[in-house]
Amino acid sequence: MRTFLRAALFVSCCTTLAFAENKTLYREGEPPLSAPKEHLDGQFPHFSDLVKDLAKAVVNVSVEGGTARPEQGDESASPKKEQDHPFRSLGSGFIISESGLIVTNNHVIENSDRIIVRLLDDKTEYEAKLIGRDPKTDVALIKIEPKDKLPVVYFGDSDAIEVGEWVIAIGNQFQLGQTVTAGIVSAKARKLPNQLVGPYDSFIQTDASINPGSSGGPLFNTKGQVIGINTAIYSPGRQQFGGAGFNIGIGFSVPINLAKGIISQLEERGKVTRGVLGVLIQAVDGDVAKALALKDPTGALVADVVKDSPASKAGFRRRDVIVKFNGKPVDDHDDLPLMVASTEIGTTVNIEVLRGGNPLTLKATIEELKDPVSEKPKAKAKPNSVGLVLEQLTEDEAKTLGIGFQPGLVVRQVEQDSDAERAGLIRGDVIIEFAGAAVVDIDSFEASLKKLQKGTPVLVLVARKEGTRFLTLKTR
Repeated sequence: MRTFLRAALFVSCCTTLAFAENKTLYREGEPPLSAPKEHLDGQFPHFSDLVKDLAKAVVNVSVEGGTARPEQGDESASPKKEQDHPFRSLGSGFIISESGLIVTNNHVIENSDRIIVRLLDDKTEYEAKLIGRDPKTDVALIKIEPKDKLPVVYFGDSDAIEVGEWVIAIGNQFQLGQTVTAGIVSAKARKLPNQLVGPYDSFIQTDASINPGSSGGPLFNTKGQVIGINTAIYSPGRQQFGGAGFNIGIGFSVPINLAKGIISQLEERGKVTRGVLGVLIQAVDGDVAKALALKDPTGALVADVVKDSPASKAGFRRRDVIVKFNGKPVDDHDDLPLMVASTEIGTTVNIEVLRGGNPLTLKATIEELKDPVSEKPKAKAKPNSVGLVLEQLTEDEAKTLGIGFQPGLVVRQVEQDSDAERAGLIRGDVIIEFAGAAVVDIDSFEASLKKLQKGTPVLVLVARKEGTRFLTLKTR
């Protein structure tokens, strides 16, 4: 079970999924249920007949050996198969083809030596083959070779669900057996701030208990259709890299509409092909909106444009604020990566931006991402009226920092509780622009600082190992 304790991620919009067409890999529409669609007993719903049909396609997934991380392992018990190769029951999955294709979470099966699947009312241990996995959306596809045709789930439309609708979560835990819980959809398109790694997170939130061992299991609507993959819980009792943890009625599922294209690509080529737009983006908060003279703090602020990328070819610039992508409004910067993710590689899209407060439409053609951006080491560091110690950037140090050489000042030290620290400046930043003007040397920068009015935010453009970004500095 993924929890809120994963590493923080600076959100960029450098990747996109190129979804493959559905080639009848999974079934859509309403399943042929033996139970009626409405399940009411007086004023209260009941799902007993529905569950009898649905439960047959939910499986237990265990792994043998490997190095499963304790904060993601769902059950602490590890029944031994051999002395040095314990089974760890990590979660659940659901069958999408009669021939044995099964969907589960990536974190359930990653780092495993063997994957073992157990079916309901079947004591056979089936060894599964990994077809493919996608860590960015936490989706994995595995396959077993059954003796007979297997019962399968039917996919629904996760975009069509409404907050307040009844949903059913089914998990198949190793020690407890199958567990069924019910609840309602608490929220849609939920993003988890800096907690769960993944630029495409847009979860369905539900109060149907997603207990340890249920990761990778299906979330059903009352028509018996899968609308989500149960993935994470908010567990305040769970400590980082281990701890007990418990369910308090806040669970998250990957929407099945997001997973459909991933599953098709995993089955077809064993991986997800990604593309690139080529902009690094950040949120437009109140201070940024004020500094840019925007009416509302919405959109995605372009902090950097990757050289020779689709965005560069389309004419994107730093300080552009992306407000629409392919006709869809970008209300928050977190919306943009998922919008790009649903765009097929090679597609030319219209992207509306605000440049200097004026609307402008740019056309960008999404390209395939050939090589991932490598991590580059951070730099070193030295205080003034806002709490900074600065040095002139040299060509040698630019190489050390892993950035292109340009005029700028290296931050050697940031004074504690200073205006600079409050602005988010850190040791190793390179200040390349201040209040809309290029930073040439320390003397001119200090002169600009003296002209600042107290309490008035000003944009500072800094270069870091992950790219450039704007910070807002206010003097007290």
